[in-house]
Amino acid sequence: MSQPELVLYHFPGACSQVAVCALELANLQYRLELVNLAASEQTTPGYLAVNPLGKVPLLLVDGDGLSENAAILTYIRALRPDAGLFPPSNDAWTQAESVGGLAFCAGTLHPIIRGLANPLRLTSGDGAPVRAKATELANKSFKQAEYRLGERGWWLGQWSIVDVYLNWAFSVARSAGFDTSPFPILDDLGNRMGERPAFARMQTIEAQTKAKLGSTKR
Repeated sequence: MSQPELVLYHFPGACSQVAVCALELANLQYRLELVNLAASEQTTPGYLAVNPLGKVPLLLVDGDGLSENAAILTYIRALRPDAGLFPPSNDAWTQAESVGGLAFCAGTLHPIIRGLANPLRLTSGDGAPVRAKATELANKSFKQAEYRLGERGWWLGQWSIVDVYLNWAFSVARSAGFDTSPFPILDDLGNRMGERPAFARMQTIEAQTKAKLGSTKR
């Protein structure tokens, strides 16, 4: 059976890079559409007609839009269950842990990262208290992640797309000036994953798309 037509809306540096990595890992054919968040392209009528929330990633599946990383990653896994996005298992506990890993990244870490990197998106007042609270919560959450990776090697005990999502969150925190020194295992997570072909291809795509968007400014 042929695969559906897939179009991923992406901005380099955004969490949509996790979906790029998943598509590369699953060896699926897809088209990448760039949405320049830095130029507020996500707020234009054209993009809002595709995704009224004005966010990336968005995956078009035969023309129908699927938003939210957790849903997109779950869908890609369903298309290619043997690709290795998550540990292969019919065990209820393992499946629940996989969902829990995505929920931790998307529901716990992601809002915290937003508070670190762009606190004014979360308040109409002073952004400093938002960033201070986000820093407190980031330390708490990354402490748990550091302990888990130290104990198990990877979030689920073996490499999965959850580790890619976790690495994205930690990388954005680092770029936002968060003190990463208490978390050496997380700080090295990207280097550990660099040897994985799908992750390396995602990094190449990130560099290429960043350069492409940069060239449009001239």
